[in-house]
Formats: sequence, structure tokens, C-alpha cells
Amino acid sequence: MSVHHIRRSATATAVVAVGALTALTACGSDDSRDATAVSASQSGTVVTDSSDDLGSIIIGWGEKHSDTEITTPKPEDVTATCFGTGEDLVVEINAPHGWNIKASNPSQVLTVTNTDQNLSGDIDTTNQYLDSLTAVDWSQLDQLDIAATAAAPQDWNSPYGTGRIYLSVHVDCTQ
Repeated sequence: MSVHHIRRSATATAVVAVGALTALTACGSDDSRDATAVSASQSGTVVTDSSDDLGSIIIGWGEKHSDTEITTPKPEDVTATCFGTGEDLVVEINAPHGWNIKASNPSQVLTVTNTDQNLSGDIDTTNQYLDSLTAVDWSQLDQLDIAATAAAPQDWNSPYGTGRIYLSVHVDCTQ
């Protein structure tokens, strides 16, 4: 075997190895990105009993506006991380006072936690009477719009009896 043949083989092997490493890195990489924007829901739906909340981000549960119940954070106080795109989009939202929401396209079920209050549960926002009414809207490519009022998990122990959770937020994940 000549020296030139060995060099060409070594070069070809190195190119293949670099290509394989690049492909493996891309497959296993963290494809997360910050949301382009977080704002109030674009649906125009009032989720609490107060029309004063229209045009606000709303995240919370209970009956009163407070740090431990219904909060209306400013857009700059809410962060969202987007994973994937299109039908594979997953969005994780973090808001003040310990609120975290995870949504996965096309599901109407949200995973909601509050680290400050030690709350965690899945919230099913599916409309039991009319399938076409969706509280979690995935219709715009790489965007999530939530305008939901739903029963809180029973183990959340609301001081008001049956607790309600209120969510109104729009997340833009377009690149």
C-alpha cells in the first residue's frame, strides 16, 4: 500500500467521522429556544368573571387577585421556552409566584405546577359539549394561545370548595 493511498484513506475516514459526529450532535442537541414574544391571549375570551382582565396575561386559581391566587403578570415577567416546531411543538411557560405551564401540540391538556404552593397536576381544557371550541389553540404555526377556565385538580384543596384555574396567555415560537 502506498503512502498516498494511506493518506487518502485517512482523510476519507476523518471526513466520515466528522460528518457522523455532526449528525449525532444535531440529533441529540437541545433544540430549545426562547419564545419570540409572550403576550395576553389573542382569543378575546374573558376567562375570569371580571372583564377588567381582558387584554391581560392571567395565570392562577381561586377567586381573588393576589400573589397566591389569580395573578396578572406583565409580559416581560413571563418567560417561555419552545421545543420543536409545528405539530411537534412543546412550550414551557414560567411566570411569577411559582407558576409553570407545559403544553404539547396538539393536546388540550396542560401540565400546571406552582412551586411556591406545592401544586401540580394536569388540567384538561377540552370542551365537553362542543369539540370545535378549544381553550388551547394551536391553529397558528409555531404559536400557542391559551384562554382557559377549568376545574383545578381536586387535591389542590381550594378554600372556596371546587377550585377553578384561569389561564390566558399567547406564546409566539416562530423563528
